[in-house]
Amino acid sequence: MRILKKESMDLVVSDVRMPGMNGIVFLNEVKKNYPRIVRIFLSGYADHKAVTKAFADGCAQQLLPKPWDDNELRQVIKGALRQAMKQQEKFQGLQQAINSITALPPMPQTYIKVKEYLADPDGFSVDQVAKVIDQDISLSAEMIRWANSALFGQRQGVESVQRALVVLGSDIVEGLILAHSVFKPADDKAVPGFSRREFHTHSMACGITAKKLMELRGMRESEFVDRAFTAGLLHDIGKLVEEVCLTAAFEEIVGLACDQQGTMEQAEQEKLGTTHEEIGSYLAEWWSMPSFIVNAIRWHHTPSLCNTDREIIDSVHMADVLVQRFALGQSGNHCPPVMDPACQARWALTLEQLASLREEVVKTLP
Repeated sequence: MRILKKESMDLVVSDVRMPGMNGIVFLNEVKKNYPRIVRIFLSGYADHKAVTKAFADGCAQQLLPKPWDDNELRQVIKGALRQAMKQQEKFQGLQQAINSITALPPMPQTYIKVKEYLADPDGFSVDQVAKVIDQDISLSAEMIRWANSALFGQRQGVESVQRALVVLGSDIVEGLILAHSVFKPADDKAVPGFSRREFHTHSMACGITAKKLMELRGMRESEFVDRAFTAGLLHDIGKLVEEVCLTAAFEEIVGLACDQQGTMEQAEQEKLGTTHEEIGSYLAEWWSMPSFIVNAIRWHHTPSLCNTDREIIDSVHMADVLVQRFALGQSGNHCPPVMDPACQARWALTLEQLASLREEVVKTLP
């Protein structure tokens, strides 16, 4: 860590078992203090459980088992450095945008408390989590409303937060708490041409559509289904950071997208030199969100560029495109969205499936 303070580094490689500091602790410190440094893990079988969890939490971008092949390690390092160089120019625009923000939004306190309880599966109770959520009347109502929606197929009405927590599950509960916090109306007057209500509808529809797509993929009972919903709900969080923290620039971006009949992303590049995907993923990392959310936010327009969390990112990308085609809500774009060809080929949805999907999403929107 002393060397990192003095020298500019592009990449670090760490074994799990290191003298003086555990490798997981070290890479988490690098992630926290130098998020743009590429992090690679070396791990033996004995460390498998702890490393798998750390990798899932975004501790490192690459994981290599021991004993490793020298040529493979060289190729992994070269590939990681090439990707880092490609991102460097974009990062400069992102850094300028971030530097102009006086303070990133703090992580919601309710989310912090609930996350602490859920992190200890043997020590928490549903009642404990429900008491935290019950302190926010509107959040409680939101949980019960979602639990009663057709999306979760409850035959009997859900009338309490406790029951809603059981129906929804931890991944969706965490996502809804974050969404409830970030989708609250801004204190100041709305940005002309950007409707929070329509944007919220777009985001909810994306979450629902991503979940439905994963079910079409045959993953109905998988945790990936709930994660796709959460990632879809939060994929455009960067636009809200721009609205709240870069309001003047955001007004220009909204106006430019309208005038040029283009996308928000094109207007953001022109005005900020970065995009809502990059800003949103920066905030997600700042808040230590799970890596599948960070990746979905960062790559939801270019899913083929990320090999991690591929199914989730694909589902969010397609949901974003389809929801705009379905005309459900408004994301700020003013031209028809384009689906990634490789993603489209991987999923190969039929016209009948798309028509049925739209009907289901419209029925499910709360």
